[in-house]
Amino acid sequence: MNPRVYIILPVHNRKEITRTFILCLLKQTYQHYHLILVDDGSVDGTAEMVRSYLPDATILTGTGDWWWGGSLQQGYNWIKKYVTEKNAVVLIENDDVEFEPDYLQKGVELITRVPDTLLLSQAYGKQSGKLIDLGVLADWRKMTFDQATCVEEINCLSTRGLFMTVGSFMKTGGFRPLLLPHYGSDYEFTIRARRRGLRLASDETVKILMNEETTGIHGLKEKSLRKYLKKIFSKRATGNPVYFSSFILLSCPAHLIPYNLFKVWGGFVKNLLLRNK
Repeated sequence: MNPRVYIILPVHNRKEITRTFILCLLKQTYQHYHLILVDDGSVDGTAEMVRSYLPDATILTGTGDWWWGGSLQQGYNWIKKYVTEKNAVVLIENDDVEFEPDYLQKGVELITRVPDTLLLSQAYGKQSGKLIDLGVLADWRKMTFDQATCVEEINCLSTRGLFMTVGSFMKTGGFRPLLLPHYGSDYEFTIRARRRGLRLASDETVKILMNEETTGIHGLKEKSLRKYLKKIFSKRATGNPVYFSSFILLSCPAHLIPYNLFKVWGGFVKNLLLRNK
């Protein structure tokens, strides 16, 4: 019997981007899926548009304060409550990706062969065509998170196109939205999965196209100190020292935690002082 795929799709005010995703979904050769749309406060009609294409989709509605980690936790809570078959498949997706009609079929075939695995879809840039993400090599001594050069190096994954069985999802546990509301929530989740005995992998046959133009706040060049602090402490800032500290406390090997916390806050103070020169 073909396992059902439960697709967790967080969205927020990107109706046309989400529509492209839904159109890809409708073309799938593997149709035994159920969409869980986690609509975190959209006001542009995203949920209504999705419902017009997929009337049976589950739509979880927030007010705009779930962010990525919170949205994934909502999906986790729903699956924990309503899904009993441990061999069913969970797929976490970003709405700004596209994929071929056999995407779900290939993902299901692979994950059912290796059920104790988190399987990442290999992401290629929609604009550049380059391989962007096949998995991450986290080096806690250098505190770097670089793209792995081969599957064997992977010890950390994003959640962009992440397949797993429901059993593996439950074994790993939910997300940590209070400590990691946005960035770092996916890395922490997959590092925890690995610690709990699950394998992290990706496969070249399971591919997605990723929109390289949709991203968070990376540039922080603000003349105003107030505006700079507002940005650096934003939930959308990749370098937010508070959430980066949470990530270190949750994921870093214990003996390297003090050193890496010092690096984070030392770097923040240094950047703050350099702004006045």
